[in-house]
Amino acid sequence: MKIFEFSENVINRIISELEGAEKFIRIAIFQLHKKEIFRVLNEKLNEGVRVEIFTLPYDSINEDIRFEVTELFKNLEKNGAKLYFCKWNVGDPERTSTAVGRWYSFHDKFVVTDKSAIALSANFTQNNELDALIIFENEPGKIREYNEKFDELIELYIKKDSGHDGTIRGRIMDTNLPDISSVFKLPPVIETKTHANHWIMHYPSSLCPAVVKIEDKLYLTPFDCRGRNFIMDLISEASEFVYISTESFTDIDFSKFLMKIKLKGIDIRILSGATSMDFTDRMQNMLREILANDIKIRTVEKDIHAKLIITDKHVAVTSVNLNKMNLGFKKTKQYWRENTESISVCSDAEILLCAKNQYLDIFNAGIDVEIILAEKIEKMIGGMLTSTFGLKSKKEVKKLFAELVIRKEIQVKKFVLDIGKITAKLMKYFNKNLVDKNDFFLSLILYYLSERKQDFDQLNEKLNTLNAEIDLSEMLDILLNENFIEKTEDFYKIKLDKLF
Repeated sequence: MKIFEFSENVINRIISELEGAEKFIRIAIFQLHKKEIFRVLNEKLNEGVRVEIFTLPYDSINEDIRFEVTELFKNLEKNGAKLYFCKWNVGDPERTSTAVGRWYSFHDKFVVTDKSAIALSANFTQNNELDALIIFENEPGKIREYNEKFDELIELYIKKDSGHDGTIRGRIMDTNLPDISSVFKLPPVIETKTHANHWIMHYPSSLCPAVVKIEDKLYLTPFDCRGRNFIMDLISEASEFVYISTESFTDIDFSKFLMKIKLKGIDIRILSGATSMDFTDRMQNMLREILANDIKIRTVEKDIHAKLIITDKHVAVTSVNLNKMNLGFKKTKQYWRENTESISVCSDAEILLCAKNQYLDIFNAGIDVEIILAEKIEKMIGGMLTSTFGLKSKKEVKKLFAELVIRKEIQVKKFVLDIGKITAKLMKYFNKNLVDKNDFFLSLILYYLSERKQDFDQLNEKLNTLNAEIDLSEMLDILLNENFIEKTEDFYKIKLDKLF
C-alpha cells in the first residue's frame, strides 16, 4: 500500500510508522532533533528492535540546542542504537555565505523499517513545517531497495577502506584524472577538526551519470544521477502540468529551464518558502521573469520545507532545493559538484491524483509572490514620495502604489517575452536563425495586431515611436501574402491559427 501526504502532519505519520516496526529501523536524515522521535526509538530499542541512524556529526547542530540533542543521541547509542556520522563534505565554502563551521554536504532523507519504506523531504526537527512523504507500506521490494540504499551510504562514507572513511576516496582516486589528489584539499577557511581528511572539492564527472532512465525507485545523487539533469528530465516528460514545492529557489538557470518548458503550454506552479526566499535584486528580478512567463508562484504563511515535484507522469519526493549546490552543476568538463541528495519517484495513478489534489488545495490558498515583491518596495515608494514631492503617505497608499509598480514591471517583461515568442515563430516559419530589422518589424506588427485589429494609420503611429525607417506597406504585404494577417475593409487582423 502506498500513502502520500503533503501537510504539517508528516512527522506524526513517520512516528506512527516507527511505532509499528518489529525488527529494525534505519533512518538516513540530515538533522534529527525531535524528542518524540528519540522517545519512540528508545522504546523500540527496549523491545529488541535494531535501530540505525545515518546523519551528520554533532557540530552540524545549531549551537543553541547542540548540547541537548547530543545528549539525546548519546543516550540512544547507550541503549544500543548504531550511529553513523557522515563527515564528508563537497564544495568551496569560500564561495558561499553558508556558516562554514557547520558545512556538510549530506542531505538525504529516507527511512526504512521491516514494515515500510518512507521517502520524505522532512528533517526531524522541532519545527512544525509543511512537508511531504510517500510511504510504501508492506511492500517487500521497496523495503529491500531502501535497505540497499542505506547500505550504500555506509559503504560510500563510513566503512573503513585503506585507512579512510568509506570507499568514496578510493573511487575518486581510481578515476586517475590528472592531479586527482588535489580535490581532497581542505579549504583554508575550514578550521574544525571534524573535516580533516573528509573534504572533496568536486567529483569526477565519470562518477556522476548525466542521463539515466526515470524509474519508480530511490536515487541518491550524484552517484545514481545528477540531481539537476534528473529533475529537468522528469519535468521535461510532463505533457500537462508541473507542480513544484521547494523550501528555497535561487537557481537562475533552473528558472530559465522552467520558462522554456512553459513555452510548451504546460501549467507550471511553484510553492516556495517566503522566509527562506532570497530577495536580493538578482533574485527579485528572477521572480519577476518567472511571473512574466505566466508561471504561477506562491507562498504560504506556514513554513514550507517540502521538496516536491508533481507532474502528470510522476511524483518525486526529494531532499533537493532549487539551489545551485543542491541541484548540482558542472565545475569543469571533468568535474561535477553537488550535495548528496535523495530523490524518490512514484508513478502510481492514485498517488499522482492524491498528490495533485493536496498540492492544489495548499496552492490555491497561498499568497501570490507579487504581493511579497510589492512589500519589498513599499519603503522605497514612501521614500520617493517624501524626497521628490515632500509628501507623507499612509501605509495603504504605499501598499497599493507598490503593487501597481510590480504589475507594471511584470507587464513590461511580458511585453518583451511576447514579442520574442512571435519572433521565434516567424524565424522558424522562414527557416532563419539571424533576426534582421525587417523581421523585428514584422514581429512587432503581429504583436500589435494580436492585441486588437488596427488600421494602417494606427500601426504607423505605434511603429513611428522607434524613429526607424520602415516601409509599412511592404511589411503588411509580406504578412498578407504569407497568410499571417487578413484585411477587412480598412482594418488588419491577425490570423491566430496561422501563427499559434
